[in-house]
Amino acid sequence: MLLTSVEVEAFRNITNKQTMAVDPEVTCLIGKNESGKTTILKALHRLNPANNADDFHVTTDYPRRHLSRDRRSKDLSRVAPVAATFALEDADFDALDELVGVRPPAGTYVRASRRYDGSLDAEVYCALEDVLNHVFEEVGVDDVEDREAIAGDHTTIEAVSAAAKAQAKEVGGGKKPARVKAIEQVPTELDKYRQYVGERLDDEQQEQLIGLLPRFFYFSTYELLPGECDLHALTERAQTHQWERGDETMMSLLRLAGEGPADFLDEDYDSRKAELQAASLDLSDQVFAYWKQNDALTVVFDTDLIPMPLAPDGQPQPHRRLLKIELRDDRHGGVETNFSTRSTGFQWFFSFLAAFSAYRDTDERVVVLLDEPGTSLHGEAQGDFVRYVYGQLGPNQQVLYTTHSQHMIDPTRYETMRAIHDQATRDDPNLGVVITSVSLSADPKTILPVEAALGYSVSQHLFLGAGPLLIVEGSSDFVFLMRMSDYLISKGRTGLDPRLAIIPVGGIGNMPAFVAVMGRRLSVRALIDGAETTRVTSKVLSAAEAANVDTSHITVIGQLEGLPETADIEDLFSAKDYLWLYNRATEVTVNEPDLITTDKPTPILMRLGIARQKQQRPRDFDHVGPAHQLTRDKDAFFEQVDNETLDRFETVFEKLRA
Repeated sequence: MLLTSVEVEAFRNITNKQTMAVDPEVTCLIGKNESGKTTILKALHRLNPANNADDFHVTTDYPRRHLSRDRRSKDLSRVAPVAATFALEDADFDALDELVGVRPPAGTYVRASRRYDGSLDAEVYCALEDVLNHVFEEVGVDDVEDREAIAGDHTTIEAVSAAAKAQAKEVGGGKKPARVKAIEQVPTELDKYRQYVGERLDDEQQEQLIGLLPRFFYFSTYELLPGECDLHALTERAQTHQWERGDETMMSLLRLAGEGPADFLDEDYDSRKAELQAASLDLSDQVFAYWKQNDALTVVFDTDLIPMPLAPDGQPQPHRRLLKIELRDDRHGGVETNFSTRSTGFQWFFSFLAAFSAYRDTDERVVVLLDEPGTSLHGEAQGDFVRYVYGQLGPNQQVLYTTHSQHMIDPTRYETMRAIHDQATRDDPNLGVVITSVSLSADPKTILPVEAALGYSVSQHLFLGAGPLLIVEGSSDFVFLMRMSDYLISKGRTGLDPRLAIIPVGGIGNMPAFVAVMGRRLSVRALIDGAETTRVTSKVLSAAEAANVDTSHITVIGQLEGLPETADIEDLFSAKDYLWLYNRATEVTVNEPDLITTDKPTPILMRLGIARQKQQRPRDFDHVGPAHQLTRDKDAFFEQVDNETLDRFETVFEKLRA
């Protein structure tokens, strides 16, 4: 069976029923911390757990704010905090045919729910319309009028059967041609499908149906493998099912070798160790197919017999066997270190594959629930794991995973993402967790990882597919450079190198980091302007030298003749030309006589700020407005443009081509 949807209600911070569609392969749940992502996975895991079985508890799991009130009006033990709907696969159709005595029609589905009292219910359903269409095909009712008359708007088998009998009489008129005989078979055939339309399975059938349900495998950082394990103690805990952290993952690793912990305590330990080593090599092949951070690691097993203290009666106790998991690092001369000392990211990656190994090659349907997987992995390694989830895991077993990391998201699969956000506030605490599509009403902060993943993907394609890059501070720089370049080129003068891709970096403070990081593998140029010119220029030049970027590719507008030391790109315009754009883009008119005159060149934005202040207006204004005005009124602007403006921009373009 394939999980198609899940409903969660009255569980922790999910107060109102929430229904979530589930993708046939991988579903990604995104949201902020404490948003309810784990709550959904925990509820689903308890529906039919494959590992680390846990129960619902009214006192601790029912929404605390409503607990006392709701206890007075209903039996909370009968509330089902989780329900799931499953689509049938081929094997399920065969199993239900044997279970019910008739093969289910297309459209049949199974619904299962777990109550607070621990009871698990499962029923099989099919819409009456689907059953009836199947019966029509089976008995040969082909006439459209017959089908419509029998189906009507009836909602029960009894009503449809009565309508079929009435239609047979009306059509037959005392005779029984093939058409009438087909109609008369409808009630008998329809009766076979009662257990698919509203009639419950008996207890024995329901138990068998529950046995067909997929189980849910939950994994989080709690299940990490330990670096060493007392096999005697593990054997004792396995007998009582009193698990400690990492025990079930260790059990899965041992089962992969076809053994249990007790099997390693007999005299044939060495041969069993060989089995375990063979299993670990197979597991390692899976790990290192996707773990690209260090492919020189090899997983090895070792053992110690540790002495035990004397018993209370003074008698010696048998030694205990300690199984140790170690990693040999051939990158560092074959040094072996305990598994627990390796990076948390590698521990997580290996532990997950070990824990899931028991279900990897089974025909049994297992739904994998991964709670914040790979949070300790480097961004590149998270990308490797996402490729594993979508490329290997999802096509074989359904996966639901939670994340708030941009690197754990594949933006090309946004339709498989669900946004989880808790709407409760101090003013309205009755609101709870809401599940939406990322493309509908999701909270912008909730889907920030999707936006970041999209931005990262776009930037990677832009950087890797471009020629030289010119970084500028913001969008106004981009617009001014493009519009002025187009005009100069149209006049046969020098414009921007057509190979240049202009990248606004979102603030001049980001320039040094961009040059330092991207300059190592890309051809980078920078155009620096503004009040922080002196401070940023020294940082950018230092970054350029460290990244082997030609410092002649760093152009500082304030170093052009006749301009202020902290000149902005706006200072490439004559005062008359910039005011022409400014006055059409803003509500505050400033004329040239309104601008202060100084002994040395002063940035026009500073002079404009003073003029605005004299008019009792804020000094600051949106610098992007005049740039957009140039786009809207470019023909009128260039009809009156000063040669001084054209010459300054051409000088900059010539420097950027050097």
